[in-house]
Amino acid sequence: MKPHFWTIPSVILCGAVVFLQSQLSAEENLGDGIRTPWTSGVYRMTSGGRNRAFILDLPQTVRTGAPLVMVFHGFTGSAKAVRELTGFVPLVEKHGFVAVYPEGTTDSKGKSFFNVGYEFHRDQTVDDVGFARELVGRLVRDLGVDPKAVFATGFSNGADMSFYLGAQPKPFVCAIAPVAGTMMESWAKGFRPVDRISVLAVNARRDRTTLWDGDLRNRDGWGAYLGTEGVVDLWVKGLALTRQDRVVLSPGIQRTRWFSGVGNTEVKLYALEAGGHEWPRHLGEENRTTAEVIWSFFDGHRPRSR
Repeated sequence: MKPHFWTIPSVILCGAVVFLQSQLSAEENLGDGIRTPWTSGVYRMTSGGRNRAFILDLPQTVRTGAPLVMVFHGFTGSAKAVRELTGFVPLVEKHGFVAVYPEGTTDSKGKSFFNVGYEFHRDQTVDDVGFARELVGRLVRDLGVDPKAVFATGFSNGADMSFYLGAQPKPFVCAIAPVAGTMMESWAKGFRPVDRISVLAVNARRDRTTLWDGDLRNRDGWGAYLGTEGVVDLWVKGLALTRQDRVVLSPGIQRTRWFSGVGNTEVKLYALEAGGHEWPRHLGEENRTTAEVIWSFFDGHRPRSR
């Protein structure tokens, strides 16, 4: 299948959509980098019989084996909005990774979403895990990104999607960083990680959408979901992480880390006392943005050659 795309500048400056076609081949690999007609922009592909879209951000030179960071938007959001919100754009060139922002589909009320099993989406059959898996496969094949260095982050519904990808029976992500997310009881019940997936979670105690204590009685209509500490406990116990340290990074931000002392698998929870259902600008670490902290976490969990 040939990818159709238009570049972001063309959308902003011209207000027109120009479709181009290109097809990549293995012969286009050159040395440490890849010469490719792909550029940063908006693309479309067919997945599960549906026309799906995504935004791609590439460094000037895509190195063979570059990491891939998937960034998922929230309910009613968009790939464009989460790209602007999260702050990964300047980090792509600086650190040499590829960032991709998948676009959700729309439900019966015309609201964009990723299908993670919300109560009011019981009639939805879209397979977003399949879409994400196919998208990763395409970028591995065409851009040479490392299939063992695929990461997922996102906000709200996109954070839930990140947890969902990590909880799959055959996950293709090696670390996740959900911001203001949770796990639905329908797929969290009985969950045990099958791979050594590290987790960085960011949750606010005053969040009135993704409640810190969860909503197992489904009072808010999303469907029953776990509280923040319940989610973390699933991963910590499932990964057999028996050691813990805690530090107050700044007033109102506490980071707790669980680890085992063997290997580098870990779970980190940034608990925010202030703020609500939002992507925080920073997490209290050395004036770094939230995106910078997340990228550093991902970079620390890339497979390293011996």
